[in-house]
Amino acid sequence: MKSIFRFTPNSDLPRFESTSILDRRVFRNLFSFHPSRSEPNEVINKFLKGKSITTENPSNHASNTPNKAALQKALSNILENGNFNTEYQPIVSLENESIFAYEALARFRIEGSDLSPDFVFKELHDHEELFFEFEKNLKRFQIQNRPYNERLFLNLDPHVCKNEIQAKHWCDLLSGQKNLVCEIIENTDSTLTAETRFCLKKLSGAEIPLALDDVGGRENLFCFDFLEYSKYIKFDKYWLNLIKSKESYKYLLWGFLDFARESNILCVLEGIETAEDLRLASEMRFPLVQGFLFKSENISV
Repeated sequence: MKSIFRFTPNSDLPRFESTSILDRRVFRNLFSFHPSRSEPNEVINKFLKGKSITTENPSNHASNTPNKAALQKALSNILENGNFNTEYQPIVSLENESIFAYEALARFRIEGSDLSPDFVFKELHDHEELFFEFEKNLKRFQIQNRPYNERLFLNLDPHVCKNEIQAKHWCDLLSGQKNLVCEIIENTDSTLTAETRFCLKKLSGAEIPLALDDVGGRENLFCFDFLEYSKYIKFDKYWLNLIKSKESYKYLLWGFLDFARESNILCVLEGIETAEDLRLASEMRFPLVQGFLFKSENISV
């Protein structure tokens, strides 16, 4: 079986006359593109025609962040006034060059500065009641303002779904929504995997489609049994760095993708910032991609 890994995508399958049936099936899954699959240039032409491609990701946020007390007060005011902001980023299909879904990402402008969402949510973790109330209202806002009633990915931190009361709220809110996917932010604290499992089990029991976020991220842990609850896997952009630095990581990723296809799980590669990233995603046969390269399709509310 090892011999098949020496060949590249779209290699000629009939050459493997001496291989077993299993090897031939694995080869076909791993190294054959979908016949209707779009080429990277076709995707680029559709979404970027007449627009400049920039490699500068404007994700750097102002460094003059408010102190904890000022930030907590500002977040309480946002909650009280319903003054939320969200950016809807497209998830693009490489099968048909269309927008498959949008992911809702919270944005924060406080005291004249654009703050990193990671920084804000890290602070919210220290205030459990405020965190839960903030997330409840933010998710309602994001659902109500979803673009064109398209499929929507909503991020959910297991820290706000860790008991029966919280789980009931999310099940009641999300289970009645059409074309909604709950994206579970991967928990990097190994002592809290039980909370993540509780969250996944409750939402899955309510038949809410689930996505695992940031799989393979540099700072992230991974539990294989979480896959049993998932309809989508979102692979962290760090995979791009791994593959570019050591090509043998492709075989590991191909194994994940083959498992996903056999399990009817759709995979998304995040962090697509350049045309080269997109070509690599296509070579790896990712069905879906997401990233700064498609920022012209972002919708801000």
